[in-house]
Amino acid sequence: MINNITPRTAKPDALTALLRSDLPDLGEILVSRSVANTERPSEADTLTQYMNQAARWARLSAEEELCLGRKIKAGKDAAGNLTAEAQSALAELVNRNLRLPYHAAQQMRVPREELLDLISAGNAALLDAARDFDADLGHRFSTYAFWGIRSAVMRELNFLRRTVRLPRNLHEQLAKLRKAEAALLQELGREPEEEEVAAALGCTPEKITELRCYQQHGQSLDAPLGEESETTFGETLADRDAGTPAEHAEAADRVEALREVLAQLTPRELEVIRLRHGLDGEELTLDAIGQRQGVSRERIRQIEAVALRKMGLAARR
Repeated sequence: MINNITPRTAKPDALTALLRSDLPDLGEILVSRSVANTERPSEADTLTQYMNQAARWARLSAEEELCLGRKIKAGKDAAGNLTAEAQSALAELVNRNLRLPYHAAQQMRVPREELLDLISAGNAALLDAARDFDADLGHRFSTYAFWGIRSAVMRELNFLRRTVRLPRNLHEQLAKLRKAEAALLQELGREPEEEEVAAALGCTPEKITELRCYQQHGQSLDAPLGEESETTFGETLADRDAGTPAEHAEAADRVEALREVLAQLTPRELEVIRLRHGLDGEELTLDAIGQRQGVSRERIRQIEAVALRKMGLAARR
């Protein structure tokens, strides 16, 4: 799923150019989004508040980023606690880069109602990146932080899109599986076999089969088959064991006929027939029924014969 929704670039330089390019202007986005989604005011208000918050902070220059990064590093003790000055620098560095989570989430091409969840996951990664930013290396903060933000957004997207959520270690194994399959496809010029993928990952073919089972996604039974179709997915699933309407009607008629026939018997005859033929469960022998009623086996046989004769006469009427 991630391979289908994440942007692909042919050259590493294209990714570098993406990170160094100007991020979209939130003021313009605010106007277009709010106009396009006037029918959903609650969601629009929440996302609008975030974009307004981000738009109030101007972008930092490279020198300003490095200065804030040095303040954070200098104010951090061995336990990772920050001084008041470092905490202030951290807050400013995060606020000045609130566009990054939005930019990473927008690339996923998700519905608007999922966008805020992705931005929230990206903001958590943004805060972690700001705390760990090493200004002494001289890199731009956006270049350093964007990969962690994008990874957090993709993990959150996996959680949102799955009915049954998978643990993080399985997501990592699935990512390795996709990477190995893509590399073998390019090398071999065909779809790799399970044994070839297993050899590349150093595991068994059974493990590859198990991982591919986790790649399946749930499908709602009420989901329409198409945008213009009223037929749901559940309506296309046939129950092989279900009877036809005619069979159900016939069974109902048999039950009603049996009820009318049994109504002709005395209570004792009815009990013998029920126990002898298992109408209430397990079939009992003549001896077992006789012990229950305190009579002989032969007497139970006589009662059964009389009851069956009455039932035969009632059925022929």
